[in-house]
Amino acid sequence: MPALDDAIRSRGPINGAHFDGEDLLEAHLSEADFRACRFSNCRFDEAVLRRLRFVACVFDHCSFRESTIEDCSFSEGETGTQWRYCDLSKAMFRRSNLSLNTMIGCQAYLTSFADCALSGAKLDLDTQRKIRTQVIAGGVQFTRCKLQYAVFAAADFQESVFEGSDLRDCSLAGSNLRHARFFGSSLHNIDLVGATLDHADLSHASFDDFDLTALASFRAAIVTRDQHEALLASLGLVTAD
Repeated sequence: MPALDDAIRSRGPINGAHFDGEDLLEAHLSEADFRACRFSNCRFDEAVLRRLRFVACVFDHCSFRESTIEDCSFSEGETGTQWRYCDLSKAMFRRSNLSLNTMIGCQAYLTSFADCALSGAKLDLDTQRKIRTQVIAGGVQFTRCKLQYAVFAAADFQESVFEGSDLRDCSLAGSNLRHARFFGSSLHNIDLVGATLDHADLSHASFDDFDLTALASFRAAIVTRDQHEALLASLGLVTAD
């Protein structure tokens, strides 16, 4: 198995390699191309990853706690990367392509994505921290992200942020979205069946219709006046002149 830092220094495409137990705490990695590679039990905590490309790769039980991932691509054509039981807590993804990626059982406490593409991604995320029997609300943050056709496994997204993002045809069905923020996002045809939106902020989000009857609860959700007509229509009500 080649050492990861040696492979990166080679400057050529890295094909079919298996990296196991690599410790890259606080490392700075850039300008490398990984194809069909597997990363097992690798530690990228507090590392900086820039301009890296991963095609058909697998991250298995890897840790990216408090890492910064910028201008990276984890997708090419119809092929995405798979993340299995990785710890992404407090990691920051910026301007990166994660379309068609699959995240299975990943920790995403206070993880942030800004200006990222996650179209068609399948996201099974745990966004809250558990200490013994106590749950500490944190959430995940998406800012100006492309999330069309993304499918989120039903989970606790309490206090999560989906701001200025495109969530058309996205699914958050069955999720706890209490105190979540959707400010300025596109919610056309979003699937929220069975979701809880108590105290959620939907202000200035755009949608053609919004089926309130499909929600588990929407107590004290925040909306703006321009949304009233579509919300009333979902209840079969029409505003008189």
